[in-house]
Amino acid sequence: MAAVVLAVLSLAAPLGAQPAGDLEAAVAAATQAVREAFGGEAEVTITAPVLTLAPGAGPIVRAVPEPASRTGGPVRFVLFGDEHATPARVGRLGAVVHVVAPHVRARQKVAAGEALTADALEGVRDDVGRQPLSPLPTLEAVRGLTTRKALQAGEVVTRLAAVVPALVNSGDEVVTIARVGALEVRGRAIAAQSGTLGQTVIVVNPDSKKRLRGRVVAEALVEVLHAS
Repeated sequence: MAAVVLAVLSLAAPLGAQPAGDLEAAVAAATQAVREAFGGEAEVTITAPVLTLAPGAGPIVRAVPEPASRTGGPVRFVLFGDEHATPARVGRLGAVVHVVAPHVRARQKVAAGEALTADALEGVRDDVGRQPLSPLPTLEAVRGLTTRKALQAGEVVTRLAAVVPALVNSGDEVVTIARVGALEVRGRAIAAQSGTLGQTVIVVNPDSKKRLRGRVVAEALVEVLHAS
């Protein structure tokens, strides 16, 4: 379960006071977005939230972090309401975001081009620090891989730090999983992008030609995201 901490310093309301429930809904949506971005059981702490809503905005149902957002500091989210209403975009949330999640750290300095051995790595569950909003690899996923750049002792090992093999390749047929509650529906699609474990890729339904966003969960297996 995500741990959400609210330390409300200000609630921006240039267009009129907003109900406290709107702030709670915005923080909940932002928390969910961060947890989905890390693709695991991340504990998300959000503090100093500042909410701005459009006049007459409906219920907040989704938050999307701005590109290049990182944990361990301020993050801005675009808020969306009912996507069948006009406008779907209803406001913004600014907040400080911290994440505690399982990740891998280097025990010692590792030069670029070296193999990541078991002795050089340790798996921890701790604050991930200043990291992009994307999944962090597991110890099993990076052990034996080659470093793309030098690592310092204590540095978090990200997907950009090691040469990670793609589990989905552009042009390949993949199995798709769509989950609605307890129901799981499987289908097939063609990958329009390559991706490693946890990355988001575009796949195309060969019959309808509809493009869908999905997360790579295994070799040739993509979980369709509901916001597709």
